[in-house]
Amino acid sequence: MKIVSSKPTITRKELEGVLDCLIKDELVTGSTVKTFESAISDLVGLKYVLATSSVTAAWHLAFSALELDGESEVILPSFFPQAALNALQLTGATPVLVDCDENSPFPATDDIKAKITEKTKAVAISHLFGYHADIKELYELPIPLIEDISQAIGTEIEDESVGHGAAFCILAFSPEMILTTGNGGMVLTGNSRHFSTMRDLRGGKDGHIHFDYMMSDFQGAMGISQLMKLKSFLKRRRSIAKIYADALRITSHKSLFIYDDNFAYQSYPVIFDSPAEKASKFWKKNGIELAKALEHPLHSILGLRGLDYPNSDRLSKKLYAIPLYPTLTKKEIEKVAKSLSSFI
Repeated sequence: MKIVSSKPTITRKELEGVLDCLIKDELVTGSTVKTFESAISDLVGLKYVLATSSVTAAWHLAFSALELDGESEVILPSFFPQAALNALQLTGATPVLVDCDENSPFPATDDIKAKITEKTKAVAISHLFGYHADIKELYELPIPLIEDISQAIGTEIEDESVGHGAAFCILAFSPEMILTTGNGGMVLTGNSRHFSTMRDLRGGKDGHIHFDYMMSDFQGAMGISQLMKLKSFLKRRRSIAKIYADALRITSHKSLFIYDDNFAYQSYPVIFDSPAEKASKFWKKNGIELAKALEHPLHSILGLRGLDYPNSDRLSKKLYAIPLYPTLTKKEIEKVAKSLSSFI
């Protein structure tokens, strides 16, 4: 049987919570979603929270609160999830891309600062794969920071919850994330004015223009059940990542960072110093699904030259995510680790 690259961790408890909502006919945003929002607010440390139908919706609400228009610019790393770019296109604002550092999924702070102009209305950053981006100086910028914490939810940086200092925090709850509601997203802020704007735009109140961006209560029920197990999810992910890190030491291949039990390990990306065809053939032969960690960097989606974003371009071709999720069995983990250490 093939070991798939990613799998949501859904148990009977999540299904019971969803079923309970369905039995009570709670299909729209109600008390369950509000409970979910409140729990995430307490975890992250930002007062105002809105659960949404998708992560693209969450990004769009944040951009709308900043009143972006055709004269606005937003700085995005090229090596970044596509949802932010999709949402930005709805505002008419211009994405300004910055390349990541060599062998790192994150851009250097100085490179971000060099892109700032009088038109810059926001900077976005994501803690990709559960690793922590260097955000200390970004918090000090006189420009709003939008921090995607989807892949690092529940972790801390210097004893503070990830995302606590951002102007906006974004969460995705798609199946491959640490917490899932099947789909859906969330946006958090500490600014009451921004919250009011986003709340009105999200919907639920007739009489003015708004979007259908509401999360359903049965999604919220699944989110609550998932959140209750977050600590065990992280513990399990870290234990698997440690095994992979040990297996990787005897190879020529590289992880992005040295193992650190502060990371969330939403996935375990590895730079394989081998041709793509060879890598695909080896892992397929061993019955293990191999996936590109982030196959389509934003510059490629926009039709920009890879030569202008060489590090992002290289990672998109060389960086693979090997299977890492809590429901992997001991036998499966050992098989992946053995394959990792023997792949030349």
